[in-house]
Amino acid sequence: MITSKNIGILLDFIKNSKKNSDLYLLVKKNNISLSSKRESNFYIKNNNLETKINISKFYQSILNILLPILRKNKKLVIAQIGQSIDGRIALNNGNSHYINNPKSIIYLHCLRSISDAIIVGSNTIKKDDPLLTTRKIKGTNPKRIIIDGSLSLNNKYKIFNDGNENIIFTKSKKNIRLNNSRIIRLKEKNFTKNFITHIKKLKYKNILVEGGSKTISELINNKYIDILQFIIAPILIGTGINSLNLKEISNLNKAIRPKNNFNELDNEIIVNLFLNS
Repeated sequence: MITSKNIGILLDFIKNSKKNSDLYLLVKKNNISLSSKRESNFYIKNNNLETKINISKFYQSILNILLPILRKNKKLVIAQIGQSIDGRIALNNGNSHYINNPKSIIYLHCLRSISDAIIVGSNTIKKDDPLLTTRKIKGTNPKRIIIDGSLSLNNKYKIFNDGNENIIFTKSKKNIRLNNSRIIRLKEKNFTKNFITHIKKLKYKNILVEGGSKTISELINNKYIDILQFIIAPILIGTGINSLNLKEISNLNKAIRPKNNFNELDNEIIVNLFLNS
């Protein structure tokens, strides 16, 4: 049985396996181990999942979404947005708890667990005060990377009080200390391009960009995002904060029309746009 207690372990096995090889596992309650073909009850063959154990529709959906990402033999930058069907990520007052189904949090933590690093802007920290961990599934935590141009954050936020390391990118010259953090200062001119260049030097394989709207939009405008993923909730909000604010175009011929696919996740839809394919 695949549950929140062992899916993180399962994803680690898949992530660290050879991409072009078949993978045979033995799943028993909360224990997962490598196995022979004959004794296995969970296996990936030719990048297709086959199993002899019971998997709920929800966890089957998670594996269907993440398996193609995990089996790619290339670096990927994935931006993830949870939004209403009319494209809002929050009310105008910043309230965003909760637009998406609570089960989407489990999926998000699975997505974090397969990522080596997670990028967010300072506004996401201020509004949501997240930990950016995989605590819902007991997975591997990604390295936290925060874009804080004006160095406006302080030690009251959770990420500075749990002992896990942060990397803060800024263009500010303020002399402040943030707990368990390394501050990297970049030139103000071409800040986003300089940030992307520096991140590439860190050699992370999978990077997740989790917000907010400004950060994701800037990175799309700079052609840094490989997969743009929307978790779309079947609710209408009306006025609110847009999920994206991309640079204006003057003709629909210039609209981005990427390859795409979609999956169901409980009562929501996940849409993947392959921007750099």
